[in-house]
Amino acid sequence: MMTPLQLDILRELINIGIGQAAGVLNQMTRTHIRLSVPELLILTPETVPVHCLLADVSQLVSAIELPFQGPFTGMAVLAFPIASAGRLVSIVVGEESPSGVDMDSLRLATLQEIGNIVLNGVMGSLGNILGHHLDYLPVEYFEDSFEHLIQSIHADQTMVLFIRAHFDLEGGTIGGDILIFFRLGSFDILVRSIESMAGN
Repeated sequence: MMTPLQLDILRELINIGIGQAAGVLNQMTRTHIRLSVPELLILTPETVPVHCLLADVSQLVSAIELPFQGPFTGMAVLAFPIASAGRLVSIVVGEESPSGVDMDSLRLATLQEIGNIVLNGVMGSLGNILGHHLDYLPVEYFEDSFEHLIQSIHADQTMVLFIRAHFDLEGGTIGGDILIFFRLGSFDILVRSIESMAGN
């Protein structure tokens, strides 16, 4: 669906957004956080579960979702296994890791803010560099099975940009999945915009 050059451009756009998000997180948390993207794939919604971090897609994940609309429209999601989300909050907040169902308001707000920064960084990079204005709705945090998460979102979505993200902190590396679901026709606009940028 994309040439190697177009994929390289897309990866660079994602890396720019991830780098900006890491800078904001470092300032916000006063904790050194390095974000990296070891894997980037273009998938259909049906094939996403094969690539997720969980061996069992019926397991719960902590997820932050950011709806976006404009020239391309859809839903961006940052999802962690429950234990990983708790560990991330523990390192950032400096408290013992909470259970996924007993997070207090501070910990919930921390995950929402991390998701907001990361997802806005990625989507902002795509929109700004490609010359498209995107509007966002407020982020929402929820816990659900990874399987149901995919099913509930992709009713009218056709393509998914799958980004494996690594949060490297002093306490170790925590993996999360960034999923950008594009509505019908939106992914084509993204591809054409990258083609234009590549000079094709």
